[in-house]
Amino acid sequence: MNASQAMQFDLVVIGSGPGGYKAATGAARLGASVGLIERSLDGGSCLNEGCIPSDALLHPASLIDDVRALAGHGLTGTLTGDFGAAARRKNAVVAAMRAGVPLALKRLGIRHSRGTARFESAHRVRVDPTDRDGEALVLEAPRVIVATGSQPRALPQCPFDGATVLSSRELYASLERLPERVLIVGGGAVGVETAYLASQFGARVTLVEGAARLLPGSRVPEHAADLLEARLERLGVEVRTRTAPAGCTVREGRARVAFDDGSDGEYGLVLVAVGRTASSAGLGLAAAGVATTPEGAIRTDAYLETDAQGVYAIGDVRAGPMTANAALYDAKVVVANALAGERVPANYHKVPFVVRSALEIATIGFTEEQAEQAGFTPRAARTGFVSSGKARARHDPEGFIEVVHDVETGQLLGGCVVGPHAGEQILLLGAACQSPRGLWLFKDLSYSHPSWAEEIETAIDPCAVALARTAEHLFRPGIHAQG
Repeated sequence: MNASQAMQFDLVVIGSGPGGYKAATGAARLGASVGLIERSLDGGSCLNEGCIPSDALLHPASLIDDVRALAGHGLTGTLTGDFGAAARRKNAVVAAMRAGVPLALKRLGIRHSRGTARFESAHRVRVDPTDRDGEALVLEAPRVIVATGSQPRALPQCPFDGATVLSSRELYASLERLPERVLIVGGGAVGVETAYLASQFGARVTLVEGAARLLPGSRVPEHAADLLEARLERLGVEVRTRTAPAGCTVREGRARVAFDDGSDGEYGLVLVAVGRTASSAGLGLAAAGVATTPEGAIRTDAYLETDAQGVYAIGDVRAGPMTANAALYDAKVVVANALAGERVPANYHKVPFVVRSALEIATIGFTEEQAEQAGFTPRAARTGFVSSGKARARHDPEGFIEVVHDVETGQLLGGCVVGPHAGEQILLLGAACQSPRGLWLFKDLSYSHPSWAEEIETAIDPCAVALARTAEHLFRPGIHAQG
């Protein structure tokens, strides 16, 4: 096809990461004709160098941790990790999932184009092929979704070299062995997850974070971050907060890093995990009339539409949370707004934030501090897993469940789970936040015993009883309940 002859679609999606893939498939299931453009590997960062490979490595790391904790409790012998073998299995998992993406798109009738996308106008996108033998294409649609994701943020004090000083991209996509000493720069989700898995596979790990606590700037309460820090340290990770690199020199595969407190150290591998930046360069956004922030993130309104009518941005490329969970949520919102005729504003308090490290942590909705700032009178109902039959039987009692609610009305505002399967348990809190029953949803349910989830009812029981006694007419819905 001549590049001047445009292919017509109801929707064009740029990027096949979790947000782009879900938006494209969701639109196709509504009957829309969809063109999807991907310039690199199908599945985006999440599948190839993020969520899936990290989870594939964290799983054996957590099993090593569990088995060691059960020594003397019915298990005998020693267990050590083989990082190379785990990496090879991870590669096989990723390759199999990536190979399934084009097949799934084809089954839904989605046109899958390989190449670099660039706007010629708001509703006309040129695709230049990545291979020499391919032909340029032009795709036109009244609605276009930009879902090009993000890339690791560089740190001038520790520039990437792709061999010794790595970003999460290289580490999770291609690292085959762990050296004896590893430095993690950044105590966010990627940093604490990598510190945990590297330590379980036998590396001596130092984790530095410039802020006063781990997971700064997240919705994780400080006391949960403190519990994680203590657990990492018990596992042998050296955690140094209020510390940042001042310089780095690499020689013969070793990195000599100087820190701003005057100390230094030598490491076989340095992971720089200090955040991400939107991948918006080269898209021709100006030709489409799409504005960006000074940092390059695409500006959108509450409905995820850009300054150009009919052009939307979702996931990491827009100004907002940079998680796969948020991108998947964005995809549902934008399909509803762009194709189903709805006007749904994005609300990221509905989206769980999950960290899988030495302790799994999951949050949703408001923290107590955020709820107070929003004008509520919040209280957190808490219970520790130390009294849980499930946790005691599994020899895994560390962690807690916290349910944030308004003391005057019982309205459910959010919560936090720290402990095994926190990312699964948080869905119950999310459902209650969106239920007309709110806090009382936990009393409506019947729980299996023993289970982790039954501790949610244990946590809220005293508060529910007190609220029932003090008011006849309670406003009980969760904060995000509709109608």
